[in-house]
Amino acid sequence: MVPNPIRAGLLRLRRWHETAPLPSEIVIEPTAKCALECPTCLHRTIPRKGKDMGFEGFKRILDGIPTLEQVVMSGLGEPLENPEVFRMCTEAHLRGLRTKLVTNGMRISEENAYDIIFSFDFIELSFNVATIPAIDMLLSEQPSLGTDGRLSVSVLGTPENLRILPVIQSTLGKKGVRCTSLPLENWCPEDSFSYQTLREMVLQAGRGTVRRRFGRCHWPFSSAFITCEGDVTPCTARADPRRITFGNSFETPFWAIWNSEPYRSFRRDHLSFGDNTVCRGCPVE
Repeated sequence: MVPNPIRAGLLRLRRWHETAPLPSEIVIEPTAKCALECPTCLHRTIPRKGKDMGFEGFKRILDGIPTLEQVVMSGLGEPLENPEVFRMCTEAHLRGLRTKLVTNGMRISEENAYDIIFSFDFIELSFNVATIPAIDMLLSEQPSLGTDGRLSVSVLGTPENLRILPVIQSTLGKKGVRCTSLPLENWCPEDSFSYQTLREMVLQAGRGTVRRRFGRCHWPFSSAFITCEGDVTPCTARADPRRITFGNSFETPFWAIWNSEPYRSFRRDHLSFGDNTVCRGCPVE
């Protein structure tokens, strides 16, 4: 009998919500410190604001995920605000892992540009007023950084940014740096003060369309987000453990959290469109 690839895929997904393979990539938040107060970010509301992840906690996370290939340094804080971040990168490289930095660029300077290039395999800058100066400092240390594919810029799709996106892309293109537009997302809880305001902004940027991605998201099966305090949440869009967390990776090995009953139940609900209120309130894309 000829195998049915669709049926095989569905059976694989059914097995995965019981025992999912450990991820090859994880997003770790080195710090919750940030000098910016962006209206589209949850940073202003989180209790962990101002806290750093310690080096020993970082190592414990890596110890619990033997399948890792890449660590992404990102979150609700600016990773470069943590003085241990370069030491963390060294530890990851000693384990044979790739590292990626997602940064607002505010902390990039002539003094640390070389260290950043040396420490991170990939660098993604979130577009703001500091982006161009930061790019120039990085390119002065390694001119091929953009053409090598190691340096990129993401532009959040706010109505203002979308209006000038062609100019941004043209300017960065001349520097050999790839630029992509990210869909504006509403990270705010639906009962929060900012939710409706940001939702209107999303609708305006998306020309009046709102689409949910519940049931189509890969995150529950392929990655996770870990806060600077070690809490494991399902993704970067749900980065507040007050809303959902599966455990703390400083206290319990990640591999045990990943296939715990709460995580397996979460995957079952996700696949079956069940009573998964966390994903049903997912940011619009």
